[in-house]
Amino acid sequence: MPQITLTLPDSLYRPVRRLARTSHKPIEKVLLTALHSSLPPLDDLPSSLAKELIDLETQGNKKLRQVLLETVPPDQQEMLDSLLYRNQLGDLPSAEKKQLSDIQRVADRVMLRKARAAVLLRFRGERLPTLPELRQQTITEQ
Repeated sequence: MPQITLTLPDSLYRPVRRLARTSHKPIEKVLLTALHSSLPPLDDLPSSLAKELIDLETQGNKKLRQVLLETVPPDQQEMLDSLLYRNQLGDLPSAEKKQLSDIQRVADRVMLRKARAAVLLRFRGERLPTLPELRQQTITEQ
């Protein structure tokens, strides 16, 4: 496992030290947990999806902000909502269960792309739009 030496500013070190003390964990473990949480590994994803998310790392901030605006197409979102509701009622034939699975995969892909773009922007020191700002930008883009 690679090792690094890291100098932390006091403003970051103090809360990490407090958390380490209160959780009775070494500072290194607290920092590793924080890094793992903020930039989760992609090992458990299908390779094509993992590659797509890794490719986002090479995109500029403008492109990543565009990814934040991605949505499931409205007709698919409407179908997804309907199928999810009917599935909860236990009223979904197997053909529609497959359709639900397919649309859910599309929605999951959109959500994972948006989440990864947000993480990358934050790691680059960029401010993320608030939810109302994001909604407004999404409406403006459509």
